[in-house]
Amino acid sequence: MRRFLLLLISTVLVIRQTGTPSAADLQPHRAVYRMELAGEQRHSEVVSANGVMVYRFARVCDGWTVENRTFLRLLYDNDTSSDTLWSFVSWEKLDGTRFRFHARYDQDGKTIEKLEGQASLKKPGGPGTAVFAQPEATLALPPGTVFPTAHIRDLIAAATAGKHRLNRTVFDGASEDNPYVVNALFGPLPDAEAEALARPVQLPVLPAWWTRMAFYPMASPLSEPEFEMAAHYRADGIADSIIQQFDTFSLDVQLRTIELLPPPDC
Repeated sequence: MRRFLLLLISTVLVIRQTGTPSAADLQPHRAVYRMELAGEQRHSEVVSANGVMVYRFARVCDGWTVENRTFLRLLYDNDTSSDTLWSFVSWEKLDGTRFRFHARYDQDGKTIEKLEGQASLKKPGGPGTAVFAQPEATLALPPGTVFPTAHIRDLIAAATAGKHRLNRTVFDGASEDNPYVVNALFGPLPDAEAEALARPVQLPVLPAWWTRMAFYPMASPLSEPEFEMAAHYRADGIADSIIQQFDTFSLDVQLRTIELLPPPDC
């Protein structure tokens, strides 16, 4: 379950789409999301979920940085609760060939997991190598591997071009199960829904798409995805509504506020 928000910060980016995506099209921003229980399945022990995610995506002169801090409280059917805190920081080179990451997961005040390391590709799209400093491990990244910013940029470009499917191998540093094979399906939303996406965040109306992504760990192939995510993306990449599906329950993540940040003075 702790995998969810580390994944989410890798996929929720703000991208200003003016044609074929490029590094100059990405819009730095700071966003706040609210989290609630979206639904539960039979035999689920989770009866309530509440949380907040503060997410910052910024441009630096040589790349893009992500900073995330997320708090989630789960209430179970035996009247017990669990407080979880995720933090994540990453940097990705503008050409998508280098990536650094640091993740920490705390539960009920105790640190459960730390992940730190870096990865590099011989060229955009791999192959390459990922080296974890904590815990110590080295992974070979196959040809076709991309890092998170390159992945979402590819997805937006495919949707803009009228395509409906994108399969990529993605390394995001958010778990030892990396890399993941990510199968994405998407299609255009009606104009009325695109307008509805713009109103809450007071941004111009742009084309938008529904998106569903399924994540399969490459190291241990599964017939069913390890988890799935659905979202509505605008043409600038803003996802205002996200559903993350687990085995026995799902989380509803809704954008509450967004602040556009200026580019760096390079």
